[in-house]
Amino acid sequence: MTLFADLWQDVRYSIRTFRKQPGFAIVAVLALALGIGVNTGIFTILNAIALRPLPVADAGRVVSVYQSFRGKINRNANGSISYFSYPEYLNYRDNNHVLSGLAVSANAPASLGGADARHIEGQVVNFFTVLGRSPILGREFSADECAQPDAAPVAILSNLFWTTQFHGDPEVIGSTILLNRRPFTVIGIAPQDFTGTGMTRSSYWAPVVMAGTLVRGNPKLSDANTSWLEILGRLKPGVSIARAHVDLAVIAGRIDQSYPGRTTTLAVDTATFLGEPEARTIVLAGSAVALLAVGLVLLIACANVANLLLARAAARQKEIAIRLSTGASRGRLVRQLLTESLLISLAGGALGSLLAFWTFESLYKIVMSNLYSAGAPPIALNLTPDLRVLGYAVAVSAITGILFGLMPALQATRPDLVSALKEEGSGFASHISRGWLRGALVAAQVSVCLVLLIAAGLLVRGLQSAQAVDPGFSMRGVVVTYFDLEQQGYDNARALQFHRRLIERVSAIPGVDAVTQAVTVPLSRSSYGTMIEIEGISGPQQVNFNQVSPQFFSLLGIPIVRGRGFLETEGQTAIVSEATAKRFWPNQEPQGKTFRMGKEKASYQVIGVAKDIRATWLSHVDQTFLYFPAKLEYQTHQNLLAHANGNVVATTKQIRDAAHSLDPNIIVIAKPLEEVLEIWRLPSRILALTTTALGLLGLLLASLGIYGVVSYAVSARIREIGIRMTLGAEPKGILRLILRQGMRPVILGLAIGFVVCAAASRLMSVMLYGVSPLDPLTFGAVSLFLTAVALLACYLPARRATRVDPMEALHYE
Repeated sequence: MTLFADLWQDVRYSIRTFRKQPGFAIVAVLALALGIGVNTGIFTILNAIALRPLPVADAGRVVSVYQSFRGKINRNANGSISYFSYPEYLNYRDNNHVLSGLAVSANAPASLGGADARHIEGQVVNFFTVLGRSPILGREFSADECAQPDAAPVAILSNLFWTTQFHGDPEVIGSTILLNRRPFTVIGIAPQDFTGTGMTRSSYWAPVVMAGTLVRGNPKLSDANTSWLEILGRLKPGVSIARAHVDLAVIAGRIDQSYPGRTTTLAVDTATFLGEPEARTIVLAGSAVALLAVGLVLLIACANVANLLLARAAARQKEIAIRLSTGASRGRLVRQLLTESLLISLAGGALGSLLAFWTFESLYKIVMSNLYSAGAPPIALNLTPDLRVLGYAVAVSAITGILFGLMPALQATRPDLVSALKEEGSGFASHISRGWLRGALVAAQVSVCLVLLIAAGLLVRGLQSAQAVDPGFSMRGVVVTYFDLEQQGYDNARALQFHRRLIERVSAIPGVDAVTQAVTVPLSRSSYGTMIEIEGISGPQQVNFNQVSPQFFSLLGIPIVRGRGFLETEGQTAIVSEATAKRFWPNQEPQGKTFRMGKEKASYQVIGVAKDIRATWLSHVDQTFLYFPAKLEYQTHQNLLAHANGNVVATTKQIRDAAHSLDPNIIVIAKPLEEVLEIWRLPSRILALTTTALGLLGLLLASLGIYGVVSYAVSARIREIGIRMTLGAEPKGILRLILRQGMRPVILGLAIGFVVCAAASRLMSVMLYGVSPLDPLTFGAVSLFLTAVALLACYLPARRATRVDPMEALHYE
């Protein structure tokens, strides 16, 4: 009880002291609010993506299951290799002893037919019963509708899709919608807060047995060796995740017996929007970097407040000395000062969290709208703060209070009692002003600020480089047209006829001088990979590839540096990139070389070498890339590229009209190829703007900290300055002395920051697009800029010192 009484007394005393010095309290709280606020905002986004349980009944009992493989692996993947095949799902469903239900889902973006034809996001599932989220209108899928392949064209609509597409009309139940040109009967409307089990906002759900109609690649339910399904399970009462993992691992071991040499490892955890191990690792790593960046801003704010507390403690030294001399223990005084620090940090945390919840919601909407306009699917995140976010904010606030309050409290409670009582603080002020702690705090601020500003500078330089980077092919005047004919019900024969007629019509458009086809468009973030076997090289080799028509190279201005290009009719031939030729056939002529590929081990002959391009990543040239002639069996996957000498915007519209003249219901995405670069620039632009904002915020806090330290040092040395000037010291000498002492920790901070930046900047190399992680222009310009700001922060109080009247200074205490 005494402890709580003392604590309450400390709180009341702290509040009274803050009332007497409201300026100090306001400045400290605002500084911490900025630092804690951005930390809480970043954690709120991380929580929504990877930590928050799904919006389902009793979410803590719902687990996600993923798998990884070791040893001898020969497996197909539609999405991620950590997914499951349908027979594997049935095996886990029927043989486990720990789950009351097991559900599956797979992403199934589809073309919505009718007057408002467009792509919509969706899933094939069987999870509504397992998740405990029944439709608010209509019914769930029946057992029969989830049993027979391709025999249940029914759908449940999301609440948002129902209200926007059908204006919330309850009569939509029983009506039909066209998905991939097949009629589906609407049987239910999902709850308002349920958008699916992934980050992508689903507009509809259909039974998993409709995968052949709705899922890209048309995965077969009977195929046991293709990963394409995500699994969710509901634990039975009293069953822990650890026990569930052991039980399911037994089943995995039995499945492995059918694949000698393969070992499967399962990952079982509470289900979240992002459970896939590969994506989760990337997001958690990115979040760690983001939290580190905003943590640096908080560190600068902490250093500022610590310096404020040191200055405040100097002014209170007589009070502290009296309390110590009258019997108060040092621990009691430290606790009192820590209470003041914690009150400041908690107030700053509360204010910062409120600002974060308000601003990050708005920023999230702006970023998502930009991503959506760049072609990304709609993302659904719940940024409403929950207990996890509130707990994080409180924990950060408490740790921050201890972090910036402990050292000043220990320093303040160790004064020279005699000098403090007799001289009213001059001795103690001198001790503080010349102590290592204040200089160390300034050095830390400067080094952290340098890291943030150099990171921002590198990202801005990388963004500028991305604007001018040469991808190795020409984009000017090229219009790319995407189709998903397979999803829209086309077979290869029908797709071939469509493409031939479309090429004729596009070729007739005025200004169009070349038309070609390609399975993948360079830098479109879509790529194909395969394994090839080369004589003289042990083991299969991983390569990326594209299937193109003969005009592809000339249209995009990609030179064939050796050999020849494709003819209209080609056999099993290939063109390799320069990097591929150097890797597989160094110091040899690649023309005429052969390799084997596919299950049949078919032999392919190299007929030419093409110039290296940045086909898959904008940041670097592909190290292995092969081109094959377009095949008839891939016509449903072909995209169209056309080169126009005239108005590209007008040509884009004419190409879209030409496609619709052949099929009015087809969904066409046509745009200038130059817009593809926006997909790469947007993340860099967002990251550059964010880092620049953090860097400038850190610069503001650091410059204020430097100004405060030097200003306090000047005020504490007024008498010394007066004596020096009385003895003949020149104002310029006083100015140089103060600048030299003020810049000493700044130079130390710059040196430390340089070393840290040199080590950390390499982590951003993938975002720099040709700019060196040790770019001398960025390092030099940022260092000079920070030095100039620091000099200005030191100069202002130093100039004030040179204007001191020596006679007044001698009487100053």
